[in-house]
Amino acid sequence: MSTTTQLVGICLMFFTVANAQVGIGTANVHSSALLQLESTTSAFVLPRLTDAQMTAVSNPATGSMIFNTNENLPYFKSDLGWSSFDLNSNPTIILSRSGGNMLTSTATSYPINLSSSNIVSNSSAYFTVDSPGAITVSRAGVYLLSASISTSNMPAGSRNFYIGVYRSGVLLGFLTKSKLENPANDYWGATGTLMYYANAGDQFYFRYFVAHTATLTNAIQTICITKLN
Repeated sequence: MSTTTQLVGICLMFFTVANAQVGIGTANVHSSALLQLESTTSAFVLPRLTDAQMTAVSNPATGSMIFNTNENLPYFKSDLGWSSFDLNSNPTIILSRSGGNMLTSTATSYPINLSSSNIVSNSSAYFTVDSPGAITVSRAGVYLLSASISTSNMPAGSRNFYIGVYRSGVLLGFLTKSKLENPANDYWGATGTLMYYANAGDQFYFRYFVAHTATLTNAIQTICITKLN
């Protein structure tokens, strides 16, 4: 028997094709299976792609599967696009910082001063921090937007404030908007949330306004965006 014949025979011990069924590591393919893999020492490895490579796949068939190396999660392609198998959590980005200053004005709002260096946690396949206070989403869906600002030295007095979120330069709404009443120089903070449906590529821009004429000491600023579906 030739060496080639022997090699073919060995391969056929672990690879069988019958009635368009394929078995690897088994000769007993279940009647309902198109492909059946059996092993106690090896794993099935999906194609490993970065998020950019995944989204660049041309016209992927529904049901396609890959392993996203940015997210360290398997992804599958549905009619709605690529989705992860991480069913126990929602894609989220959290930015936060303490210390520094907060600019104020009686007429001007300012971006919440959080950039990519302030990322605490990020599902990077879904969110990109473009500039302070500006975050782009890469998937369409419903998003929960939240932000907070605080200072350790808000002077006594009455003054208006708000935290607003914008899309493409247009105000979507206020996460919070009111008038503060401080009886004495003290800690002060505000927070709020807003739910919004976004398209892939939409940019959310978070800005705040505090009617004051001096720089305040920043205590904590945060931005959090969570994709709900």
